[in-house]
Amino acid sequence: MKPGGYLAMLVHNHVRSAAVLPPGELSQIKAVGAQLAALGRQLRVFGMPNSPTGGAASDELVKVIMSVRREVESAREATAVLVRHNILSWETSGERGHG
Repeated sequence: MKPGGYLAMLVHNHVRSAAVLPPGELSQIKAVGAQLAALGRQLRVFGMPNSPTGGAASDELVKVIMSVRREVESAREATAVLVRHNILSWETSGERGHG
């Protein structure tokens, strides 16, 4: 991150009392969100009756897959909220004359 960009982020965070992530870290979190979404889609396939695993999965395995899917979806939603919060923080600061 360039010094000017870092300084802008530092002032922005101070004035807005917000913890905005640097662009590089925000991009990485966006990528993690996309990877979590893909993992959730794959887990959904494994929980289906005619999945590539070769037939119907046991009830216990289906319960475990459903639990993992819920956790993955929760993590994906948390990353999406974090990204939205960071983007909105930068956008609203310009509207209020802080940018």
